[in-house]
Amino acid sequence: MAGLGTGMRAAALVVGALAAAGGPWASRGAAAAEYRLQPGDVLEFSVAGVPEMRQKLAVNLDGEVSFPLIGEVKAAGRPVAELRETVKSLLPNRSLTLRGQDGKETLTVISGDEITLAIAEYRPVYVSGDVAKPGEQPYRAGLSVRQAVSLAGGYDLQRFRMESPILQTADLRGEYQTLWTDFARAQAEGARLRAELEGRRDFDRKSVTEAPLPAPVLNAIIDNEQKILLARNADFTRERDHLTRTVALYDSRITVLTEQRKKEDEGAELDASEIERINDLTRRGVVPITRALETRRLSLLSSTRALQIGVQAEQAKKDRQDAARAVERLEDQHRSDLLKELQDNDVKLAQTRAKLQAVGEKLLYTGVVRSQLVRGTGGTPQIAVYRRTDPTHRERIAADEETELQPGDTVEIALRVEYEFKPTQ
Repeated sequence: MAGLGTGMRAAALVVGALAAAGGPWASRGAAAAEYRLQPGDVLEFSVAGVPEMRQKLAVNLDGEVSFPLIGEVKAAGRPVAELRETVKSLLPNRSLTLRGQDGKETLTVISGDEITLAIAEYRPVYVSGDVAKPGEQPYRAGLSVRQAVSLAGGYDLQRFRMESPILQTADLRGEYQTLWTDFARAQAEGARLRAELEGRRDFDRKSVTEAPLPAPVLNAIIDNEQKILLARNADFTRERDHLTRTVALYDSRITVLTEQRKKEDEGAELDASEIERINDLTRRGVVPITRALETRRLSLLSSTRALQIGVQAEQAKKDRQDAARAVERLEDQHRSDLLKELQDNDVKLAQTRAKLQAVGEKLLYTGVVRSQLVRGTGGTPQIAVYRRTDPTHRERIAADEETELQPGDTVEIALRVEYEFKPTQ
């Protein structure tokens, strides 16, 4: 039985390794094998011979995966093979007591070499633009743009038709220009917040995408954000400097009190010696008893003063700690507020971008779609694929209907029209 169990366990290891290597990307060649995990991917984790350990684990928004017996492990940006080796190295050899279906408990030893890790579900792709059902589509190995469009219901130009396109054009142009102004302002605000977060006095003006706005308007938006940056930096600096000066004052006070305490302690030692000398003289009748009493009173006063100075020094140290903590709280709160503002700004920027796309498409089609449908012209798709190459950068890829997609791609479909709307400057 022991030999049979060992054989089954070895077979399970072989099957697990084949499953890990034979996922949807295994047949795609060396380049596909280097697919790097991103938030939204789902992994399947299992241990040979221990079906109870089989789990599906999602890569969370922080790019981490929570593994049983290990905890959080960074996964985003890493190939599955590399992550698998990391998990194997982190998983300690340990014994687990498992209960079978018959109720009997068995002791199983798990090691890193017995785990299997493979991709169970990839991030979906997103199709937007001139399709019947834009939105999220599940990813399958070898998925092409043509197949994704088919899953989205095919091309659809008529969904942009309006009741009175000519009458709506003027309103749409005004809304379009307003949205571009909002978009430029949000971009400038985001650049300013990032500069403030990094403690810089100026933000990169080139990071603000040139919007189809008059140059004076765009420059006014950027200059206004620069003034806000300088004002907020100055206000934060003044507050921090005030607290820092308070800490320095407490440091000086502590130094003075420490010196005073040292002198008082030295005086107390001298007083103690003087008391011994006076007591000896008193016993011999050289000095009166009143002299001895006066000496003791002065010694007691000196000791009391030393104790008071010690209490003041300890209070000064506590106050200094409170002031130092206030500096830390100020900086932490400042950073937290900036991160929240930046997050809100990113959301606002995404919403404005979506509105710009919608209004721009309406402008493109209000005067063209109806006539093109009547003439039977137009309809050739313009396809762009947006692919995230790292957590902070997204690349635009020119594509056609046969382009093969990757998990997380966003496909934008635009049926070609006879002119493009140019915003007035």
